[in-house]
Amino acid sequence: MRGQQWSSRSLGSKFKHQIFYSLIRWLGAWAAYPLLYVVVFYYSLLPSVRRRSQPYLSRRFPGSGRFSRWRQAFRLNLCFGLVLLERAIMGITGRMDFSVDDQSEERIRQLLAEGRGLVVLSAHVGAWQTGLGRLDTFGTPINIVQRRQSADVDRHYFEHRKGVKAPNIIEAAEPVVSLAAMTSALVRREVLCMMGDRVWPGENLTFKVSFMGGPILISAMPFYLANKVGTPIVVVFTRRTGRSQGVGEIWTIIRPRSDSRNTDDLAPYAKIFADHLERYVAAEPFEFFNFYDLWNIGDGHVD
Repeated sequence: MRGQQWSSRSLGSKFKHQIFYSLIRWLGAWAAYPLLYVVVFYYSLLPSVRRRSQPYLSRRFPGSGRFSRWRQAFRLNLCFGLVLLERAIMGITGRMDFSVDDQSEERIRQLLAEGRGLVVLSAHVGAWQTGLGRLDTFGTPINIVQRRQSADVDRHYFEHRKGVKAPNIIEAAEPVVSLAAMTSALVRREVLCMMGDRVWPGENLTFKVSFMGGPILISAMPFYLANKVGTPIVVVFTRRTGRSQGVGEIWTIIRPRSDSRNTDDLAPYAKIFADHLERYVAAEPFEFFNFYDLWNIGDGHVD
């Protein structure tokens, strides 16, 4: 990505991840939490790890001293570790107290009943992956767009147990192939889950929007697809509320409309998403898990 340093590389090795998975299986979820605190404390002492969160923390907490900034980084790393741990707990034990309020659940059913599929646009905030698992209850096939590098050894919740119905994964590394797969999913009236805080697939099809006082890039793909197929977009953020507990919340519904062939006309819809994401981050500052400089975007992108 131009100007981006995003990577899905896991900090820990496959063996270290397996230690946590084994503790959950043999002793129960309670045994993994104390070890997580120790591991997070260790990694938070490493300057290379702390640097990953500084672009975000310096904007969210400007003027913080050295100790305050370390404490913020530790808390952010801990929240991220808890989300990953509880993703594994959900996959291994099948237990996760995740809820969607009745109004949001009914709204999703109404949107699906329109018969044009549904784009669920979320971000790497809160318990985002366990929240996507809750979509299984709506009885509609789930498609998740992701870009996973070989150095990412952490398992998704549906990879821990055989026999668990897994969503269809659309790999975003090949934009043309993934675009065809995403379009087909919506034509089949299925659910398409995308992360609005990533610029793939289609790194050259982006909008530049303001976020936390500076410009970042937002992928134009969800808004392009929704406009092309006539699909509504529901912006959903999942908040972690306690140990293996979370709640999914609809923040807004976006219906991109443009008769123009100029993709730039869809940029205001990307700004709507960015504004709601900024509101979430303001309310939950330690549940924003983008450990790279989103604001280092280079030149030559769409304004």
